[in-house]
Amino acid sequence: MAPGSSGEEQIGFAALRPVLVGILLVVDAGIVLVLGIGRHKGWLPPFIGFGIVLVGLIWMMGWSIQHRHDDDRGS
Repeated sequence: MAPGSSGEEQIGFAALRPVLVGILLVVDAGIVLVLGIGRHKGWLPPFIGFGIVLVGLIWMMGWSIQHRHDDDRGS
């Protein structure tokens, strides 16, 4: 029996990528929010660092949504 011949549609990594990036985006946004609200001593360097990562994750989310059907072309 060939893989995927049971009638179930296989989900490729390209389709899961936006979900995985979304999870990272939510976690990083939560960290930035907590650092921004708390403002404990020494909060600025981690706030800037996680903020830069947040901007990168926002870009990656847009890219991954645009490329979520890359696995479909191979079939």
